[in-house]
Amino acid sequence: MPNIGLIGLGAIGRVHFDIWQRSSAGKLVAVSDRHPRKLAGDWAGKDFNLGNQAQQKVDMDGLTAYEKALDLIADPNVDIVDICMPTRHHAPLTIAALRAGKHVFCEKPMALTIAECAEMEREALAADRRLMIGHCLRYWPHYVKAHEMLVSGKYGRPIYAHLFRSSPAPLWSDNDWYMKAGESGGVFDMHIHDIDVALWWFGRPREISVTGSAPDGLAMIMDAAWRYEEGLTVNLHASWDRHGGSFRHAFRLIMEKATLVYDMASDADALHLLHGGADDRILIDTPSAYETELNDFASSVGTPRSTRLAPAESRLAVEVGLEELRLLGV
Repeated sequence: MPNIGLIGLGAIGRVHFDIWQRSSAGKLVAVSDRHPRKLAGDWAGKDFNLGNQAQQKVDMDGLTAYEKALDLIADPNVDIVDICMPTRHHAPLTIAALRAGKHVFCEKPMALTIAECAEMEREALAADRRLMIGHCLRYWPHYVKAHEMLVSGKYGRPIYAHLFRSSPAPLWSDNDWYMKAGESGGVFDMHIHDIDVALWWFGRPREISVTGSAPDGLAMIMDAAWRYEEGLTVNLHASWDRHGGSFRHAFRLIMEKATLVYDMASDADALHLLHGGADDRILIDTPSAYETELNDFASSVGTPRSTRLAPAESRLAVEVGLEELRLLGV
């Protein structure tokens, strides 16, 4: 069982912390955060779009704590470095960890430039170490089932798809980094989930157009239309709302012989297959995609088995996302 070092105890870092604490695929041995109070187990804080993270006290016994991420990376007891830091830190920390001989799981997006993504790939190859980016929808059971149905061809070719993702603006972030275009890319940080899904399901489009809103250069709303040679159109919506609201993601996939619908707001536990006037509710087992993802990565280390996506696929998602931002005028 590989030993895990977790860098970053913000919102998603806390999710990862809880998963590693109960994992049978990897053992959490070290954590790093620049806030001493978090390293001491004081996690009082704000909510975020995955639920209440405002725990007051966490047991950190048995874990080595580092205020500096590079000190955790240098720890010889750490086999896998899990990076849950703002995007600007992804490339330098990943590269440092790979050069130190560690395997790396890094949260999405891979980076904010294609050059950084490419360098991360090169370093993983040079070090002969695993690198995986946290595109969790590759493990989300509703999206996995939809992909299986597409690949099967049972309902014909895809004609149209709509991918939807909305959230209150992430005003909970440390130093408000999500709301700084140069650090997060704005709503691109969330939108990249659906970019990756569309690339996974349909491949790279022939043409992209984008509308939306980017006040002061910060993308807050993105509506993208992807067009394919065979007539397929894919629409992707992502929005952050400063006025609040609840988090929601959904998709509608229209194929020649049926339509597949998922909406967490109306029926989070099922897919709806519409065909011939019928609405078949397909109950979906809903294990944590984050847990499945992390355990899959840890279990793959030291084996020839691959994970569900390669670094090159994560780089492509960034490339397409940056093209969308350019078209939006950011």
